[in-house]
Amino acid sequence: MKNFYIFFLFAFFSHKAFMQIDANSVMGIPSATDDTEINGITGANEGSMVYNIAQKNIYIFDGTNWVPVNKEKNTVGDIKYSSQSSDHNGWYLLNGRATSTLSSNVQSNASGLGFTTNLPNAQDRVLKHPSAGESIGDTGGQAATTLTRANLPNVNFTGTTSSNGNHSHTINRGIGTDQVRHNSDASRTFFNQGGTTNTSTTGNHNHTVTVSTGGSSQAFERYQPYLVFNTFIYLGL
Repeated sequence: MKNFYIFFLFAFFSHKAFMQIDANSVMGIPSATDDTEINGITGANEGSMVYNIAQKNIYIFDGTNWVPVNKEKNTVGDIKYSSQSSDHNGWYLLNGRATSTLSSNVQSNASGLGFTTNLPNAQDRVLKHPSAGESIGDTGGQAATTLTRANLPNVNFTGTTSSNGNHSHTINRGIGTDQVRHNSDASRTFFNQGGTTNTSTTGNHNHTVTVSTGGSSQAFERYQPYLVFNTFIYLGL
């Protein structure tokens, strides 16, 4: 029974003490409106803390970047896909923008990755591991292709002409005159029976064969089946 009274008194006074805490006595930390205001902080010491009102999160300065305390620590250069459409928590949309539009610390982190002028533009692209001779940030490939003759296999086309071709030639034979020995007959014209006669050589002609491809030079997509999300890179705050 004695132990029960001791526990009861402890619970009572603990509850009483908790109820007597005044809101003004609660320890607070500096707060910032959003990422932009945090980025504007200069001269912070490693271990400094600030509450980001927009992100509803506490950030700690690790000597280089402001890192959210209740989220997995990200490394500058990490890539992720997200349904979000704008920069957030040190993640920056890969939309090809000039690095000069970013804060000085973010510019420095981007430059350290090799992006000294612009961030890569991930619009209409998928990610690919670099092959020999390629560097991070290089682009290649194309979304659609229009075939040319050089892209086609080496094949032979055949066609059939029409059967039109009947024609004739005029034969020119030698003509002579002679007179029949009779008072009532005049001179008569007749074909000579001797000698040879050739036709003209006219007869050369052409036929046109047309083989239609049936094409219209319509480009075709080269995408694999895809799901659309925005691409972000982590550059810190």
